Amino acid sequence: MRLLLIRHGETASNVVQALDTAAPGAPLNEVGVAQAERLAEQLATEELDAVYSSPLIRARMTATPLATTRGLLLAEYAGLREISAGELEMRTDMEAQLAYRDVFFRWLQGDLLAKIPGGEDGRTALERFSAVIERAGADGTQSLAVVSHGAMLMTWLASRKSNFDLSLLRHSPLQNTGVAVLESGPADRWTVHSWQGQTLSSGSGGATRRAARG
Repeated sequence: MRLLLIRHGETASNVVQALDTAAPGAPLNEVGVAQAERLAEQLATEELDAVYSSPLIRARMTATPLATTRGLLLAEYAGLREISAGELEMRTDMEAQLAYRDVFFRWLQGDLLAKIPGGEDGRTALERFSAVIERAGADGTQSLAVVSHGAMLMTWLASRKSNFDLSLLRHSPLQNTGVAVLESGPADRWTVHSWQGQTLSSGSGGATRRAARG
């Protein structure tokens, strides 16, 4: 399966760096609406069998132009929502930001029981997202676009068996309407072909950043 992982467009919460993870969440701002429209144009040549979205309003607003231009019915799945910030919800201070991020790094180091008070652990978050992708594959979907959220997308991808190099996130975190293009392979392994327009190598030693051309 060819999988496009897409972060939603910009919101007012993004601008102030608020931990906005609960439903319904902030809608796209004017910049975000324009980004969603450009995204549909940018991916116009991509053959898509389905477009899935998180139920949070910013993800639905981003995915709608992409689905509409293809005459596809947008499918919403709760499993694609953002990772819960729990008791840190809507905080904008650096202490909260670092505590939120620290949980994800603990997951990637194997501590899947780590969580923010009032939030969810790694096993729950990663399994709910994976279940949606696995269901699409079982249904025979060959090319799928998933519009979700930054923390959820980056953490899920970094937890998969793939050529993705975690250090890339430090240099190039997933931006609003940023796109990662993956293909599934044997033994539940994924190959990341591009990260926000940047081609990645497919070697088993990890992703290699190549100079952008044009």
